[in-house]
Amino acid sequence: MKLTALAILAALFVVGCGNTAEGMKEDSAKNRQKSAESTENIVEGAKNAGAAFGAATMLTPKIKTALEADTRLNLPANLIDVDSTDDNVTLTGHVTSQELKDLAGSITTKVIDEAKSKQKLENKLEIKS
Repeated sequence: MKLTALAILAALFVVGCGNTAEGMKEDSAKNRQKSAESTENIVEGAKNAGAAFGAATMLTPKIKTALEADTRLNLPANLIDVDSTDDNVTLTGHVTSQELKDLAGSITTKVIDEAKSKQKLENKLEIKS
């Protein structure tokens, strides 16, 4: 009787371990799939963020260079800062006339257009004599 009870317990243990091992294999396969999908989503998000970040950061120096190349704007009395985001290019600081403010805006718009960028200009330059 004791031997039969031990045999039954041993059989249940083997079957139980088999089911547990099989369940662990299935869980492991599901977790690998979820992990792969999650990694794919993270990589895609990073690509998109990197492209947008790259576009904004590449545009700023191009605009600064174009503004500095114009001798009318490149005077000590004028101070023009350029900041780019995914949506906007913002000019801040000051120039000595409305004509120079408009000129800075035109140059900036031209660089944005040439870069085929989606950013919009926000010309917040102040006029200081």
